[in-house]
Amino acid sequence: MTDALRNFLLSRRGSDGFFESRLSDSAVSTAVACVALEIADAEKYAGPIAAAKAWLIAHQNADGLYGDSPESPANLTATFLAYVALSRDTEHQAEMQKAQSWLLEQFGGDRLQASGFSNRLEVQSPRPEVRSLKPDFASVNRGFLAAYGNDLTFSVPILALATATGFFEGSADAWRKMPQFPFEAVLVPESFFKYLNLPVVSYAIPALICVGLAQLRHRKSGLIKTLRSLAKAKALRVLLAKQPASGGFLEAAPLTGFCALCLCTAGLKDHPATHAALRFLLDTQRANGAWPIDRDLRQWVTSLALTVIVPTLTDDEKQFYRDALKQHQTQTVHPFTRSAPGGWGWTTHSGSVPDADDTSAVLIALYHLGEPATSTAVQHGVEWLLNLQNRDGGIPTFCRGWGRLPFDRSCPDISAHAFKAFSCFEQDLPQRLHKRVARAKSRILRYLHKVQRDDGAYIPLWFGDQDAQSKEAPVYGSAVVLEHLQGIDQPAAQEILQKTATFLLAAQHPTGGWGSLESQHDLVTVTARCVTALQPYPEAQDAIERAWEFLQPFAEHPETIPPEPIGLYFAHLWYSEELYGPVFLMNAFLATKDNAE
Repeated sequence: MTDALRNFLLSRRGSDGFFESRLSDSAVSTAVACVALEIADAEKYAGPIAAAKAWLIAHQNADGLYGDSPESPANLTATFLAYVALSRDTEHQAEMQKAQSWLLEQFGGDRLQASGFSNRLEVQSPRPEVRSLKPDFASVNRGFLAAYGNDLTFSVPILALATATGFFEGSADAWRKMPQFPFEAVLVPESFFKYLNLPVVSYAIPALICVGLAQLRHRKSGLIKTLRSLAKAKALRVLLAKQPASGGFLEAAPLTGFCALCLCTAGLKDHPATHAALRFLLDTQRANGAWPIDRDLRQWVTSLALTVIVPTLTDDEKQFYRDALKQHQTQTVHPFTRSAPGGWGWTTHSGSVPDADDTSAVLIALYHLGEPATSTAVQHGVEWLLNLQNRDGGIPTFCRGWGRLPFDRSCPDISAHAFKAFSCFEQDLPQRLHKRVARAKSRILRYLHKVQRDDGAYIPLWFGDQDAQSKEAPVYGSAVVLEHLQGIDQPAAQEILQKTATFLLAAQHPTGGWGSLESQHDLVTVTARCVTALQPYPEAQDAIERAWEFLQPFAEHPETIPPEPIGLYFAHLWYSEELYGPVFLMNAFLATKDNAE
């Protein structure tokens, strides 16, 4: 069993030794990138555009709608973006009829506008044309603002994309009616951003600039437009400073595509930032015509995989990976988030941004690889995490102090991960760091006690349950917290952990697997993490044995693990990652073996 998993993982190493991440194809990414290329130059990019549209047509769900990944149920964002990308082409009208009808229901069928196609299928025509009725701007604006709430990071770029394509009648009016992005905020030092109540989170400043510039171009002439125009040159300099060498903001096709199409709409098709963004989209399109939600998670999955295959590595291989991981630690203030040096991001590409989860994963991997606590890289990484801790004791994702919005507030799964990273090196750190780590861990425990649900569960930030009405994944989040806090002998901590273990045992399906609380759908990724988390509990051994009846076939043949979209990106965008299942299964097997011994 362990040989099959180990060999599968080792076969996924690239030429540089890093494990090759494979994220699922994304309808959202593919639609946004397709529209961006079409707005930039439909003739020049005809081949990539045609391939993208062919993928979208071929990957409709059975109901004719779209989810984020091919294995995801339909949602409003993916369906709307795919519909906008395809609906202007008469040859795709028939395939879009179900999506059109569904969108009308979602946005309210009482507010409609004609699209310019004929009103019914003409059976005598070799290529039937359809006159579709579409929701007007007011309906779509209302629908997406309700869907995404106070964070306009994703809702306004969606409105901008549809407006830029001419989807709405009176597009100039639509540009003015959507919520306005104050790109001139870049005149203020970024350290003051948290006081400005900006409508987007910190990592979306490029979208703030690009959407804002497109809105400015369509604003009526007057003093306000003139004054705002004075900030245009500075905004573009900031944008270029934040754009990585790859051209892709956060290495993500949606954010980069939104920026590119808005720059084109703002009359900046020839700007260097536009060219670089379009180059990134062309470079990252897959052979099948699709784009993933992000280029890859190479550093993240490599850190996770190394933790479970360390026993099979030679001393030379361990040294190679220690050096390779340390090479990608940030050495300067990061231009994108102004983050201090010392952290790690999710990928080795230039658009990566240091964050708490990936920094914790790399530190834990370095510990297993034998990196000493005296290492400068370790001490800088630990200090980076310490400086990120929020006032509530929890650990956020990117930046301390933006606690109003999801990606900058504390969350239990990331906090527990940092707790484990601290624990790996705590005893051997210099006295100054040792004291800070001890205080930080106590604060994390108090935070975890405060946010634990009454039933013992924890809600993760980066993972969810696409089958649940709330989209929350308490089973997965609870398993992550329980796993990372194993071995704590403090009575207060034991109390909350026992409560979490009881919750997980009650959530097991009759089949022996774990997954959603709202369905009997077993997931390999979730079940494996539950098995690892529950190993120390004698009362869980029967449950673990039943879980292995479900897991064993996948452990023996890891290539048969199905795609399981449990990951989240930006605003509830689902993805699966090919290496999650094998890595978590290997970890569960090793934990079971150690517990038996």
